[in-house]
Amino acid sequence: MTVPADRLEPFLPGGQEISVYPGVAEIDGIERCRLHVDGEEVLSFTTEWWEEGTGLREAATSAAGLSGHDSIGLDGDEKVREELSYMYSKTGALAEVSCAKPRKADQELFASARVSAAGKSDEAAMKKLVAAYAEAVGKSDECT
Repeated sequence: MTVPADRLEPFLPGGQEISVYPGVAEIDGIERCRLHVDGEEVLSFTTEWWEEGTGLREAATSAAGLSGHDSIGLDGDEKVREELSYMYSKTGALAEVSCAKPRKADQELFASARVSAAGKSDEAAMKKLVAAYAEAVGKSDECT
């Protein structure tokens, strides 16, 4: 999936080489991809199928970087914003994916992003990143 470079840039530290590592699904319905700069992970992306009727809050229980939320707390210092089909913080985000023809018709698809690069957290940029990622997922084989 392709995400516009301007959505990634706020989270990328300086470096020489960017590498992408697609993950092998350990659990059916979950796909991961990691972005490295000079061998260090800086961003990770996940798509995950959930049972039909699952809402953002429930799906967020497995989304890293959404700390400070009722059922998720990691560090408790961050605020999690919730808007219609998004939840986001300065280090992670989750979005419901709009699928025209979902590959799993009886399930709902969610996309998440998490930043792990030190000093690269940004709430507004994270919302834009997960929106772009969810849009790309919606145009992928998962949804067409």
